[in-house]
Amino acid sequence: MRRRTASRVVQMVLSVGMIALAVAALYISVLIFQRQEALTQIFRYNIAYSASQGMNELLRFRQRLTAVLVEPPQASRQDVELRYQILRSRLSLFEQGEFMNFVSVMPENRETVAQLASALQQIGTFIGEIDRPENAQIALDLTAPLESEMVALASKANEYGATAQAKDQRELLRLHWLFSALALSLVITGFVFIAMLRWQHRLQISVQQRLKATNEDLLRTSAELSESAQAARRANDELITQNLLFNTALNNMSHGLCMFDAQGRLIVSNQKMESIYGLTQEQLRLGTSLHQLIGDMVEAGASAQDEAEQVAQLQSRLIEQNRSDTLTQELRDGRTILISHQPMRGGGWVATYEDITERHKAQAQVAYMARHDTLTDLPNRLMMREQLEEILASSNERGLSTAVMCVDLDNFKSINDTLGHPVGDALLRAVAGRIRNTVRETDAVARLGGDEFVVVQGNVEKPEQASSLAKRLIDALDDPYIIEGHQVLTGASVGIAVADPDHDAADDLLMQADVALYQAKGDGRGVFRFYEEGMNKRLQRRRALEAELRSANLDEQFHLVFQPIIGLGTNKVTTFEALLRWTHPVHGPVSPDEFIGIAEDTGAIVQLGEWVLRQVCMEMKSLPDDISIAANLSPMQFKRDDIVETVARVLVETDTPANRLELEITETLLLEDNRKLHADLRRLRQLGTRISLDDFGTGYSSLSYLQKFAFDKVKIDRLFIKEITKSADQAAIVQTIVNLAFTLGMTTVVEGVEMEEQLRIIRAMGCDEAQGNLFSKPILAKDIPGFLDEHKRRRYAA
Repeated sequence: MRRRTASRVVQMVLSVGMIALAVAALYISVLIFQRQEALTQIFRYNIAYSASQGMNELLRFRQRLTAVLVEPPQASRQDVELRYQILRSRLSLFEQGEFMNFVSVMPENRETVAQLASALQQIGTFIGEIDRPENAQIALDLTAPLESEMVALASKANEYGATAQAKDQRELLRLHWLFSALALSLVITGFVFIAMLRWQHRLQISVQQRLKATNEDLLRTSAELSESAQAARRANDELITQNLLFNTALNNMSHGLCMFDAQGRLIVSNQKMESIYGLTQEQLRLGTSLHQLIGDMVEAGASAQDEAEQVAQLQSRLIEQNRSDTLTQELRDGRTILISHQPMRGGGWVATYEDITERHKAQAQVAYMARHDTLTDLPNRLMMREQLEEILASSNERGLSTAVMCVDLDNFKSINDTLGHPVGDALLRAVAGRIRNTVRETDAVARLGGDEFVVVQGNVEKPEQASSLAKRLIDALDDPYIIEGHQVLTGASVGIAVADPDHDAADDLLMQADVALYQAKGDGRGVFRFYEEGMNKRLQRRRALEAELRSANLDEQFHLVFQPIIGLGTNKVTTFEALLRWTHPVHGPVSPDEFIGIAEDTGAIVQLGEWVLRQVCMEMKSLPDDISIAANLSPMQFKRDDIVETVARVLVETDTPANRLELEITETLLLEDNRKLHADLRRLRQLGTRISLDDFGTGYSSLSYLQKFAFDKVKIDRLFIKEITKSADQAAIVQTIVNLAFTLGMTTVVEGVEMEEQLRIIRAMGCDEAQGNLFSKPILAKDIPGFLDEHKRRRYAA
């Protein structure tokens, strides 16, 4: 009786505890929800950020408007429109969400937002012509009163956000203490539950001891029955598992499957078989014959009647011969099915059905790609070689000739570097289309790679036919291209080789056409040349120079000459420019115009460039401290070499002050305008060296480079000086460059000064330094001291 009462007491206490726990858990969830609600209010602090950003965007918009009014304009219409659209997007944020609640609190806030919206709406009526000064001034006047209003709005937004933040933090603190107190009470309740459970456990032990004896008798009685039932269940479970695994594997096969017994009746099929042929479960019911299954395929529209009958005959023959094989079936919708037939022991067979359509397409695509250029879809070198053989054979049969033309684009590399590879690829596709439209259908067109194309013209009766086609190709490719909004100008050079009627050496024709192309490009580009005997001597010389340049002993074959640069204000020598010369032991002196380009193409310029830097630094030790030496850096040194590490290493190894070394780069290097180039130029200046922009004015967007890069010197190219005494336009260009360089704090150096009249003009323009044969031709290092003494004597005499 006591145990029963005690058990009831325990149950009652546990019930009350469970109810208390449920209530506590519910309240905890309410507290968590309240904390989450409080946390969600944090986004209100973004109101201050949005107001500040709106103020900043207004100021940026006004800055762009001001830049439009400057002469020359420092901002484009697109810059102003971009800032206008950003400011519009900021206004849309002011008119929605929590920011709208903030605006609604104070009337002056609503008025500020309304003023901003009104001003932007008025500006929007002429934003397309915002680059007109009068429109820009109107926009400035409309937005001028808004500066102070937006500052005030940002300030109020900061105050509003701070107030909201403090309130939310107090609420979070209150919820924290409530949560902590409730959690502590739950811990205490847990300890009480543990004590009650231990008491209940002792009561249960005594009850269990009484029941134990009774249970032991019952367990012994049912043991034999349990063992029998378990054995039956295990056998049944194994059978169910095996059936389930079999059905799962069967229906998850990537192939369709049909299994027939010795009497030719269907005994197994899967769902993949239904999906391949569009059959129903009824059509694939057990006991269906192969002939009936073939008929159902035709009825379902999967297979044509004749195709199905042919497959049925072939499979019936395999059944009769009891052998395995594979069959291919083409379905009406274009799919290709591979049928694998495999006999079974004891009769019957299994057939699997695999959809190999994509595999066939992939194989066909691979075969196509192996013979075609992926960019232009023209035949590649492999297919062109086959077509050339066919055209040669066909022309020879008629006693006619075959013309092979190598077509190469002019200045394609410059276009690629200036506008990027996507534009270059689009240009190649456009060129391929024009070539196709120019030649006959019987002619062959191929792309060998890069910007080189080949045209094979068959059945040529006289060379004039090849000349006519070459002219049409040059004219067709010379027309401007519009690619991705850019007007692209290029041209083409063509090399032609004409085969004799009995001549069928395809490789010789290709080689001859390539040599003729090299000659055409050397003769000025935009022309065509026929192959002539002895024409390849020039090409052979280039290849010989390439090989000899790689193996040349730099110290024995190369030397430097130096041309002085004169300060026009003091008439003193400020710098010597180092120029590289090559004296070949067999060919004699090789022109820099010839070997520098070869060195660039082969990459030998990297090694040559480091050698020049080292020689310059060594020669600098013999010069007065107030004279520097300038060395040219090649674009290839920036691409293939860590030029900064190279310069730093040479300076340290030769113990040369960095401030006496000038590094000259050309505008060609700046065409790429990538991050690495910016970083390299910045690091070179951090070493202490000075950077000069050589040949200024001969590249693209020249004036923009002076704003993007902080050069120490700008060297005005000799092309602008040559006719400066006769051409007012040339003089105006030079004066513009000098004025801009002066404004940006850069020294101007005029190259190619050869006459006193030229010197007088550039001195009057305010040029800082000059260089040219008027002062001295390039001289050897050993002649520098004598030149300096003579120049000093003449300066004092003057």
